[in-house]
Amino acid sequence: MLAILPGCSASEEPEINAITGLSMGTSYTVKWVSPDNSDYDHVANGVAAELSRVESSMSTYMDASDLSGFNGAAVNEWHKVPAEMASLVAQSLDLSEQTNGAFDITVGPLVNLWGFGPDPLPKNIPSQDALDKLRSVVGYQFIKVQQQPPAMLKLADSAIDLSAIAKGYGVDAVARWLELHELNDYLVEVGGELRAHGKKPDGSLWRIAIETPSEDARQIYQVVKVNNMAVATSGNYRNYYEQDGVRYSHTLDPSTLRPVTHNLASVTVVDASAARADALATALMVMGDEQGVAWATMHQVPAYFIMKQDQGFVARSTAGFKDYLEN
Repeated sequence: MLAILPGCSASEEPEINAITGLSMGTSYTVKWVSPDNSDYDHVANGVAAELSRVESSMSTYMDASDLSGFNGAAVNEWHKVPAEMASLVAQSLDLSEQTNGAFDITVGPLVNLWGFGPDPLPKNIPSQDALDKLRSVVGYQFIKVQQQPPAMLKLADSAIDLSAIAKGYGVDAVARWLELHELNDYLVEVGGELRAHGKKPDGSLWRIAIETPSEDARQIYQVVKVNNMAVATSGNYRNYYEQDGVRYSHTLDPSTLRPVTHNLASVTVVDASAARADALATALMVMGDEQGVAWATMHQVPAYFIMKQDQGFVARSTAGFKDYLEN
């Protein structure tokens, strides 16, 4: 949904190192400016280690992950977790409060029921009875967290899914690692969530493309330029399935327990934190264009909305986002 655009001239390439790989159930790309290639292996190994660390802690697909351990823990008992997980969950719960539940990390059972998690696609669309049974376990209010010592507790047999914030958190983790090793001109991308810092060798800012929200060949819809900011996009035009002629999107509304049905195709958010941008893009995608634009405007969130129309697409943006648009 977001793509890294190349520089303006081939002369920049020798000064921009790049690595790609697979982690967190998706691909990643990291570019950084360096006077030579002497740090290539060190950066490649460091980036892979950071993403592996985040994945092994926060994955819903790994039975041995810290998150899977909490999801399988007993109800009404404090469960020890790593400090960074407690911090990320606390941030997630705060964002749930701010968005009135549009962002909710307890949708894990709902994601699985609709066939967008580790479980295979359902043979039949979930019945209303099946959805009603999840009312007692889906809701961020069922999760409690403390920082000292780091631990979490659930008030119901709920399961957390951090997929709407963990990729962004992985981006932030890699960015911190790069800056710790005095690499301050970089572009980090994990599964389409990005964070840029510094500039390219010619002094220009990193350019990021927002894709046209179409199932067809990838095309650029808009270009943004950022420095020391993160960019995240949420959309419903690729991850979906159809049954009996009805399309079911992976964007699930925690209030209805069903896939969203509005005409909003994608939302892009700019924020200092990739984790927060990731989560807010999901929340705004759940809200839809009218409520989403109103909420983002009220909370001064730079956001770019692309809506489906009969003959194509139309875009709206909040005032703060216009500063990042390429003229």
